[in-house]
Formats: sequence, C-alpha cells, structure tokens
Amino acid sequence: MQINDPVQGLPLHGPRIELTALEANDLTVLQPFFQDMAALTYFIPTTARPLNAPQLSDLLSDWNDGLENFVFAIRSQGRLLGMINLDGLDWPNGHAEIGIAITEPAGRGHGYASEAIMLLIRYAFDELGLHRVWARVIEDNLPSLQLFDRLGFQREGCLRQHVRRRGKFRDMIIFGLLNDFIGK
Repeated sequence: MQINDPVQGLPLHGPRIELTALEANDLTVLQPFFQDMAALTYFIPTTARPLNAPQLSDLLSDWNDGLENFVFAIRSQGRLLGMINLDGLDWPNGHAEIGIAITEPAGRGHGYASEAIMLLIRYAFDELGLHRVWARVIEDNLPSLQLFDRLGFQREGCLRQHVRRRGKFRDMIIFGLLNDFIGK
C-alpha cells in the first residue's frame, strides 16, 4: 500500500488527530476543565478538586516526567481537544496505565477518544515495546466503560468501593489490553 500523505502512518498521527507534546500555553485552554467538578469526578482517580494554574502546572509536570509518565496533547488541525497519557511505565514488565480526557466539550462524542487511544496503543506496543496497557474507570462513567469495551479491552477486575464521589464509595473497573490485540 502506498501512502501519499507523508504524515499518515507515522506514530501518533491519525486521520483526524495527532498526539503532540503538551505545551505551556495549553494550560490556559485546559484550566476550565480542571475547574469543572463534574468532569473531574470521572477523570481524577484520587480526590477531585478544582485546580488553580500553579496547581495544574505542578500536576501536569508530575504526570509528564518523560521517564515513567508521558502526557500528550490531542489536537485536531492544531486545536487542543484534550490529553492522553501513559502512566507508571513498568519497563521490566512491559506495561503502563492509559488515561484520557477530551477536555473540549464540543469535541466529545465524535470518536476522537477512540482514535487517540488507538494511536497511543500502537505507539506503546510498536514503538515502546510494551506488552500490556491497562486503564481504570469509575463504575458510573458509562461513556468510558463503553469506549474501552468497544476498543477490545478486557474487564480484568474491580477495585470495590475504591473512590468516594458525592458521599458514596464507587467501584473502579480495571481494563487491560495485551499486545496481541486485533489488527496489529
């Protein structure tokens, strides 16, 4: 198959989006998401709370150390739609956790999350040589549960009553995907 577009087929580049480095000026665009408690309820697996600019900068620096944790911006035609990350890379055992947030409300429900996850999975398996990626999803985050099911992740377990949200303990569903997944 001949590829006419020199970018098509490169790691982290898809038909509609690309995964790029998160830049300092992206913090301003991300700030409203990190003030939205409804969104943070499902995104942050620890205590959800609004973050100011210095707190957000510190959090993203911690999440993006370049050794065991990578954060990528999800962009479509240069516009920031969200972020996706590999966290806790365990090089000897070949696995990492994947997380995603479409932070731009108008970008939700258009398949950008699916495309971004598939790009990052291919990068994790083909470029980084990982064997397994896994994800945690809070039980009542139905769109994310459906997303990981649809992408072929297997439900591997449940951390019962793992997080407290709105005064109630919620289960955390664990998904995993091995390097022998479909279409490699």
